[in-house]
Amino acid sequence: MLVFVLNNCAPVKYVNQKTITPITFKSANTWSLEECNNIIDYYTVTNNEDNLFNAAPLNPDVFIRVVPLNNIVIQALAQKEVIEKRLDQSEFNLVLKNYLEAYTSFTADTVSGKIIDMDSSFTKGFSFKVFFENMTDPFEPIFLEDGYAYFFLENMKGNFSRVIEVTGLYVEDYIQLDGYLNVIITFSPFAADGKRLFDNKDLNESYRMVFNGLEKDPIVIQWNLK
Repeated sequence: MLVFVLNNCAPVKYVNQKTITPITFKSANTWSLEECNNIIDYYTVTNNEDNLFNAAPLNPDVFIRVVPLNNIVIQALAQKEVIEKRLDQSEFNLVLKNYLEAYTSFTADTVSGKIIDMDSSFTKGFSFKVFFENMTDPFEPIFLEDGYAYFFLENMKGNFSRVIEVTGLYVEDYIQLDGYLNVIITFSPFAADGKRLFDNKDLNESYRMVFNGLEKDPIVIQWNLK
């Protein structure tokens, strides 16, 4: 099981398309640690006012940071692991394969590193690394008896899908947010009407994530991708 720890006290770093385009022209197994972090930062979206994609209120009761586990982020995570664990660069393809199979509908050829579609029926869904932190002042514990049933992945037409799996340390069916929580949330690839929520398995179009129950109003985080 992969466990991700995020800290919202880290300095905010702004990365735009101009920053990452030259990186994506290179093979992922040649990316530097800084380039891996730039890729991850570019796709990371939060609900604070500094969010590059959409405006959000200052001082929310719950701080949320979300990283979509799409193919390019997975490649950055794999190369980052190779660098930080001082693995032999030849192990990159195996690390990449493990990440892809854990969190996407793809796999990787361990010789060439080519990303391959492994789920023709596409039933695995879309996974996201999500960090929650209780920021209430004065402090109040936040409890959701039905837990992740309150959260939705939504396309820009207003169609939505529900959570089908949650993994991570201390994960329960309910949510008890006393301090912070790190989880991997996977949403169904199908909308409520049974149709596919997105045409592409790698989720490269604009979309939003809706978190109900944590604050008085829904928390909406949006990715405006072109």
